[in-house]
Amino acid sequence: MNNKKNEQLGMNSGTAQHRLVKDTLFRLAVELGHVCFRCGLPLVRETFTVEHKKPWLDSENPKELFFDQNNVAFSHAFCNFSAARKPNKYQTEEKRRQARSRTQREYNAREYTPEKRRERYLATGN
Repeated sequence: MNNKKNEQLGMNSGTAQHRLVKDTLFRLAVELGHVCFRCGLPLVRETFTVEHKKPWLDSENPKELFFDQNNVAFSHAFCNFSAARKPNKYQTEEKRRQARSRTQREYNAREYTPEKRRERYLATGN
């Protein structure tokens, strides 16, 4: 059965399921007005991630903190990964501004258009 699914989807069915969940979550986040938790810029599908506001790894109760919905936020991959295990990275407004500017420059440098985004997504799933 999985071979049939993989063949009809043109990819592993698990990959397709993950992509569907991520696309649905991204659409809902945008529709509800969410922006990047770290830098405050609009979310972008290509760099959309789900992150934990407070690191759960090595915490007193990692399982509880991992699944705590109040500890979940959305962010750009760059913002999420660069702030990993550094919860106070953006202590000042100036640092927030610098991060927003850097993220926006990196996004603009790629010169994405809706057509390029769709073409890349159909080709790679990212």
